[in-house]
Amino acid sequence: LVAELVRRVRRLVDTHGHVGECEGIGLVVPGMVDRRTGMVLNAPTLGWRDVDVRGALAEATDLPVHIDRDASACALAHMWLSQASGDGVDNFVYLTVSDGVGTSLVVNGEVLRGYRSTAGEFGHVPLSLDGPRCACGSRGCLEAYTSNLATLARYLGRDLSTPESYAQLREDGLEMPDLVARARSGDARAVAALRETGRYLGVGIANVINSISPARIVVGGEITAGWDLIEPVVQESVRERTLTAASAATPMVVEAGDSYLRLRGASALVVAPVFVAPRVA
Repeated sequence: LVAELVRRVRRLVDTHGHVGECEGIGLVVPGMVDRRTGMVLNAPTLGWRDVDVRGALAEATDLPVHIDRDASACALAHMWLSQASGDGVDNFVYLTVSDGVGTSLVVNGEVLRGYRSTAGEFGHVPLSLDGPRCACGSRGCLEAYTSNLATLARYLGRDLSTPESYAQLREDGLEMPDLVARARSGDARAVAALRETGRYLGVGIANVINSISPARIVVGGEITAGWDLIEPVVQESVRERTLTAASAATPMVVEAGDSYLRLRGASALVVAPVFVAPRVA
């Protein structure tokens, strides 16, 4: 992977070097990252534990490398590069639903990372101790009910109980945009699979709201392409499980369902430190 990244980075620098100096590389991974060392602590969907991608890439390219988990990078992009405004722009939870499910907590304009850089892993909070097996190895995680792969497996009647079953589902080639398209064309089974994901997603969002009390929830990832199909189910599930009327009314903002959320996040990793105020005291 590093060798391929180096090849592509060098090609980009050679092609666009006349524009100006490259400030660095932004690298986004679907997993927990130690911000001090750049070590990928655990990326379940990749099967990575304690992998030093940043060091190897920086050494090979002689460029600064900024690495973070996908949800945190997308949260930075939402603050720095989007047109978001109004109440809650500096106090929100970013929820990304893709092959994995990640959350990032933003408090007073700063991403909350926790003492060991793993804060906000609501995707691996269990909804059931006896639920489906998650890619992290545990059972019943929110991710095991609401990720792209979980939704596709529900539609196909598959059991995701082993790493091999996850790999086989990826090899089948069916993706979330295909499932959403089938739902829009009247495929009742596709509609049911999406709505079931929406129900569990609402449970997870309610847990986040009850725990953090954010001003808003920002949702990104491929699920947003079918958000209009599941929003009523999500909202109902949130209302049933939040503790106050104000919590139940927490706004949910849906990011555009394009393929550039993580790319913008990677850009934000490089841009944000240039403009952020220095830490004093």
